[in-house]
Amino acid sequence: MALKNRLSGIAFAGAAALLIARAGVSSAEEIQDQAAIRAAIEATITPHFAANHGASGEVDVGAIDSRLRLAPCGNIKVDVPPANAAMITAKVSCDTPSWTIYVPVRLHLWVDAIVASTNLPPNTILTGGQLTRGKVDAFANNAGVVTDTHEVTGKILRVGLVAGSPILSPQLDLPIAVHRGQKVMLTLTDSEMTIKATALALEDGRVGDSISVQNAESQKTLRATVARDGGVEINF
Repeated sequence: MALKNRLSGIAFAGAAALLIARAGVSSAEEIQDQAAIRAAIEATITPHFAANHGASGEVDVGAIDSRLRLAPCGNIKVDVPPANAAMITAKVSCDTPSWTIYVPVRLHLWVDAIVASTNLPPNTILTGGQLTRGKVDAFANNAGVVTDTHEVTGKILRVGLVAGSPILSPQLDLPIAVHRGQKVMLTLTDSEMTIKATALALEDGRVGDSISVQNAESQKTLRATVARDGGVEINF
């Protein structure tokens, strides 16, 4: 009798373990797969990169709380803001069953841009030998990534950079075109005529800057715009 009870106990224990295992499988099947959520986010965002010709996009979906027990959804909906910033938040929802979560997403837009080929100190006048091309994350450096060498060559780098760093347009200045104390050609233009005269620059100036100049004949001080030809001009 004791042996029979013992065998019955073993059989009951085995049956209970089997029921628990089956219950665990059933429970797991009733929880939304987070990999499917990630895939839905990537599938929604990736087409947004198509308009950026010559660039490649990368979607880095942030952490989803592992404690969430969302019911499985057959039609996951993803809403995202315009993909033009490094960090966005994706709204992920399901109509039936009804649930909504918000997931952080980091975006990368890799472009072929101008970077420093060597360490560069501040106030460097940039030449072709100091520049090369490299992959730059436009979203991480959204303040003026430069892709054309001609936009950089001859300009002054206001900050120091280490090799491989992107050259950004806010870091650049035009070289001084007119120096204080320099004699320059002053061109005065209105709708009917143009007059040229010699003037003395009272300030340094880059192309497009407004500086003070003194007319050599009248000794009057005027405000004039530095022109590309190295002179200054006033348009009435």
